[in-house]
Parts: sequence; C-alpha cells; structure tokens
Amino acid sequence: MFKNLTYKKKFYTVLVLLVLLSITSYKRSFKKTIETISFYTVASNKIVNHSENIKILKTLEAEMNQLNQIIGKRVKNPEIVQNQILHFLNDKQDDITISKIENVHISKDDYFNVYSNSITLQGDINSQLKAMYAFEKEFEYARIATADLYVIRNSKTAKKELYNNIIFQNYERKN
Repeated sequence: MFKNLTYKKKFYTVLVLLVLLSITSYKRSFKKTIETISFYTVASNKIVNHSENIKILKTLEAEMNQLNQIIGKRVKNPEIVQNQILHFLNDKQDDITISKIENVHISKDDYFNVYSNSITLQGDINSQLKAMYAFEKEFEYARIATADLYVIRNSKTAKKELYNNIIFQNYERKN
C-alpha cells in the first residue's frame, strides 16, 4: 500500500497524522490537565481568601459585641434617663434654662430598643456648648444623637434668644 507513494507524499501523510494525533491528544489529555491546574489555583486562592475573611469576620464580631455592650446598656425604665438628664443639668449647668421636654420616643428593630429623649435648652452660645460637651464627656446614660441650635426672636422683649434642641438616645439590646 505505501510502496507506491513517494517520500514527499509519505512525509505529508505523516505530518497530517501528527497534526491529527496532536489535536486529539490535546483534547483528550492536555486540555483537561490545564483546566484542572487552573481550577486548583483558583480554588487554593479562594481558600486563602476565605480563611482571611473568617479572621476579619471574627474581629468584626468581637468589635460588634463590644459595641453592643457599650450601647446596649440596660435601663429598667426609660423615664429614668430623662430624670438623669434633668438631674445632670441641675447639678452641672447654672446658666441654662430648660425650655421644653418631650416624652420619650421608643423605636424598635430586630436587635435593639432605641429610646430617644428630646430636650430644648435656652441660654447663650458658650453655655450651650459647655452643656453639650459636659453631656458627651460625663453623662453615661445616653448619648447625644443630634443637637440643633436656632434663634427665636422674643416678641415681648424684642430680643433674640438662642435655643438648643438636643436629642439623646440610649439603646437597649433585645435578647
């Protein structure tokens, strides 16, 4: 069969067979090996990233537990916080008058009960700032969530009076 063929035709036949065998071996063996190696490298990188993410999640969980301990301070009665605010103002601040106190507002979510106390103070700018600083530094029952300074002109005396609406919030953690 191959005796009638010239060397050139035999060479081309061997070359075609070599190409066909190369393509077949690539599809059957080399392609799967390359895919397996690439899958292995991707999986090992994901394992390394996963272990790093677990470490990050553990540190975040520890930080969240610390924050929950701080902001989740239990108070038997939310009205006590309002009384403590008034007591603190009475003891620490002489040049501020209390203009308005609102009832305690309670909002709830899945993890916390949030108690908001709103109080409006009247006084000059220095006393207002000193009061807010004292609350932030020394008052432990609640934290200042917002402070809104505004001026209202008194129609009787025709003087401008400075008011400060402060909203305090304390959190109670649900079990």
